[in-house]
Amino acid sequence: MQQWRITEGICTTQGAEGYPTYGVAVTLPDGGEWAWADVDIDRSIVRQLVCRLQAAQPRRCHFEELVLDFIEEMAGKV
Repeated sequence: MQQWRITEGICTTQGAEGYPTYGVAVTLPDGGEWAWADVDIDRSIVRQLVCRLQAAQPRRCHFEELVLDFIEEMAGKV
C-alpha cells in the first residue's frame, strides 16, 4: 500500500525566497519513493491532496497528472 505524506521545504523561486512550501511524497510498496516538492504554501491545502491520494492509491503513471490537476484546481479557487 502507498504511504502518502506532506513534505516541507523552503521556496527558492525569485521573489518568494525563504517562504515555507509544502509538497507530497509517497513510499511505494516496493520501497521506491516519489515526490513533488512544491504544491502550496498552505499546509492544510496539501493535506487535502495527501488524503485524496492516500484514499485513491493511484498508479504511479498518474502521480504527476494528479498533482498538477490539484494545483490547477486550487488556483481556480483563489
